[in-house]
Amino acid sequence: MASDELDDEKKGLFSKVTEPFHTVPCTRTAYLHGFASGLLSGVSTFLFTSNVRKASNLGVVTFALIMPGSFFYCRWKNFKKELEKQRSTPATIAPWRPDDESSDVTNEMKET
Repeated sequence: MASDELDDEKKGLFSKVTEPFHTVPCTRTAYLHGFASGLLSGVSTFLFTSNVRKASNLGVVTFALIMPGSFFYCRWKNFKKELEKQRSTPATIAPWRPDDESSDVTNEMKET
């Protein structure tokens, strides 16, 4: 308990703010994809139209669409990977054997 409180006191503002990027899977990647795509679309729009307002609006909208899309796609891909891993591992539960004497089902079957 005491060491946890000391660790919290030692953490700076920057590490408290950036903690979700390290704990939640796919967050960092999603923000990087969103930022890069928003920056690219905003700069390219500005180069073609020379309109700062239109370029910044498009950059923000692109970020707002790409970032959650990238996040959910990455989480879905990780979910599918974990599901395949679970399907590929053998079952750890022992199969039911009908000739087991301790089973209630086999005792009921023998009595009839």
